Amino acid sequence: MMFKFILTVSVFLCSIAGMNARCEPVTNTNKLNDLLKKFEANPADASTTIQLLKELKLQGKPNAVYVQRYFQTQQESDYVKTYNWSIIRDYVEDVDAPQIKYVLDNQAKFIQNFSRDDVFQKLDNIFVSHLEKYYEKDQMQYGQYLEYLKSSGYEHYDVVSDYFYIKQLRAERKSEDYFYKARKLFRYFPENRQMIKEITDGALEIMSDVSRLKVIQLWAGKTVEVPKDFEAVYNYALISDKCGFKDIAKKYARVANNLAIQSKDKTWQEKAQGLLKILF
Repeated sequence: MMFKFILTVSVFLCSIAGMNARCEPVTNTNKLNDLLKKFEANPADASTTIQLLKELKLQGKPNAVYVQRYFQTQQESDYVKTYNWSIIRDYVEDVDAPQIKYVLDNQAKFIQNFSRDDVFQKLDNIFVSHLEKYYEKDQMQYGQYLEYLKSSGYEHYDVVSDYFYIKQLRAERKSEDYFYKARKLFRYFPENRQMIKEITDGALEIMSDVSRLKVIQLWAGKTVEVPKDFEAVYNYALISDKCGFKDIAKKYARVANNLAIQSKDKTWQEKAQGLLKILF
């Protein structure tokens, strides 16, 4: 009886809220507004800030203003505290942000307190992201920033440099050097699906050693965990076939064909049909 009463009252309240109103306990908008109010009341609170930044990311909204305001309440010496590092690691994307400069200047301190891979993965990714803006368009700016990293004593300078150098090795068809650089980059950029896809494409172009192709194939699998990228799926099917994994190749050839049909892209459809003829 009590449950029926509560349900009836809930339905009644929803009905009088208006024809267009939605009866939801907490909407995404309400949640975000509540977090914004808490943040405005105390922008120095790390817990609220982290919750706010997570929600902004979930909703695809910019967060730079809130990151900046939060760190205005923090001392530089406190950047190494766990909650501040988690914000820097997950939400600071500006290569010129004071927090990134502080981490770069105090690498040993952060490595002492956190995972070595965690610290370098953050710095590597932010430097690569910055350099990608110049690599194709402004070689002077690209070279100057690389030189700055080198002169700064950044321990992973060679990792960042090799991220781009492997493109040159592909152009020069130096397959052995290409393979060793690929393994190194897989180690330091394990979640960079675009990079893995490009390396796979290069391996298909210049490599013939099946044992080495199998190493690339293992990593290429990460690019098709969510099969939406036609080129990644196509390459994965092709490299799987070259490695002798026929069942996997056939499976992803079908996926590639379906993606090509859905996209209505004639070039993709021709490539997919060519792949099916090779495998079936």
